[in-house]
Amino acid sequence: MKILVVDDHQLFRKAFIRLLKISIEYPIFCDEAQSGQEAIDKLEQKKFDLVFLDVSMPRMDGVEAYKHIKNDHPGLPVIILTGFDNENLISHFVKTGVHSFLSKGASVDELRSAIESIGTGKKYFPMEIELIIKKMIRNRNKDGSKRFDFSCQEKLLMQFLVKGFTSKEIAEQMKLTNNTVRTYKERLMEKTNTQNVAELIAFGFKNGILN
Repeated sequence: MKILVVDDHQLFRKAFIRLLKISIEYPIFCDEAQSGQEAIDKLEQKKFDLVFLDVSMPRMDGVEAYKHIKNDHPGLPVIILTGFDNENLISHFVKTGVHSFLSKGASVDELRSAIESIGTGKKYFPMEIELIIKKMIRNRNKDGSKRFDFSCQEKLLMQFLVKGFTSKEIAEQMKLTNNTVRTYKERLMEKTNTQNVAELIAFGFKNGILN
């Protein structure tokens, strides 16, 4: 089995790969990437059987990287490495067909269960994720009735954010000041009840603002 581990923290990548080699009884080959962009590049060069993908990374985060993987390698299983406290992100990934979630503190048994499930063509969601999914299903009709109105500039700003533009670059493109761009971002996060750019992008994909 060929596995790609994508995370911007070198110590975690190295430790996680060691854990994989100890946990999996059959031979595996592991490669690594420190950003979503590097992962996309490696997937173009080599064939992998499984990807472990972190969410928060520089040079293309996990949300945008997963979108590329889904489009360019639709049959490739992806396990998202993230915390279980962000329902916006979880909702987005579940909706787009992710195979599994694992926390970075997952046990060896959970790791094995996730890999074994994916190996048999099934998805694996830990109990915490199952509870969140059930809650999302219960609230689907209620949430579906809520609508958000975004201005053309707000939509354009989100398009630049998903492409990884910095505030300075966005200001130049939109002919605004850096302070105005920061204000727009803060208002967008307040409007969508998100805490950072990754959550804001996930919200955009989930609600059809970003294609």
